[in-house]
Amino acid sequence: MPRFKAREGKTCPREDIFREVDVAQSGIGLDERSELLYRRLLRRANWQTQELVEVMKWPSSEVVRAMDTLRAEGLAAVSADDPTAFRAVEPCIALPALLARAMHEGHSPQPRPVEIDRFIALHERAVERIEESAGSGGYRHDASTVIERMVAKAERDVVFLVPRYLEGDFAFSRPIVDMALRRGTRLRAVWASSVFHAHPAMVHAQWLAQQDVQPRMADSVPVCAMIMDGAVAVVIDDAREPRVVRSAAELDSLCALAERFWERGAAVRQLRRTPGTPTARRPRTEIVLRLLAEGLTDDAIARRLGCSVRTVRNDVAAAMVALDARSRFQAGARAMQVGLI
Repeated sequence: MPRFKAREGKTCPREDIFREVDVAQSGIGLDERSELLYRRLLRRANWQTQELVEVMKWPSSEVVRAMDTLRAEGLAAVSADDPTAFRAVEPCIALPALLARAMHEGHSPQPRPVEIDRFIALHERAVERIEESAGSGGYRHDASTVIERMVAKAERDVVFLVPRYLEGDFAFSRPIVDMALRRGTRLRAVWASSVFHAHPAMVHAQWLAQQDVQPRMADSVPVCAMIMDGAVAVVIDDAREPRVVRSAAELDSLCALAERFWERGAAVRQLRRTPGTPTARRPRTEIVLRLLAEGLTDDAIARRLGCSVRTVRNDVAAAMVALDARSRFQAGARAMQVGLI
């Protein structure tokens, strides 16, 4: 249940803060019920289905249907802290992925980049106000939420150290991987050998291998952690409590540990790609947008990708339409702004 309970006759500060998000116009690419449920999920670390039935005042079948939609779209997941509950994937991770898939696959309804940017901005403002409110108990501090919010800001390198398999854990999150790869971030993971014994973990490892970010195996991994850009880390203790590490001495120790395990880690033979199956590539439009944001000309982008200038121009034109952009520059800037690249 929520850690903050409003006194009778008073409005809960946490509810007041999120009401600002609730008035945001629809347009993020979800049907109305799924969007309402997603907004509700963001208010707490995790929810039981029956709790959602009661608070949403919907039939159980409607809650299950909307939850299935959110899980399929990568906006909700099983909670690693409670396998019988669900949690929202942070908007800064989930919504750019939703937009990227819609652009690539032509989903309907089409997300509107301006509304996605607005939703994320309002959510971030709400989180800041919650953290500043002494009586609200703070924003969601589960490990997955803390790490999602950090990975969304990664610039160069993300390393996962994974000692065990846990359903819903950040180490097995496709949205986190997708965000890192879209941003051109180097992603590495070292898993304890026991992790590979879990079938869902092997499925995820196979998917990672198709993205060309195959995890390596060690006999054991002494700590559960995520290290970002060598500048900040999150260490998760046995009680699933995340601790953010910024001190230089501890970071140096963690980085050295991660590098040592990565260098000594073994590739897993079972993760070899099926013969004839190429490594999954990022959508070309996504790559074009990144190069566009870097200031490359159409000719330079075409040479980099090994395609025609006409193909690049067609990709740019399509991206401008999808991103509601009036110029090439605006398309690149907006793609970066909403987390597409």
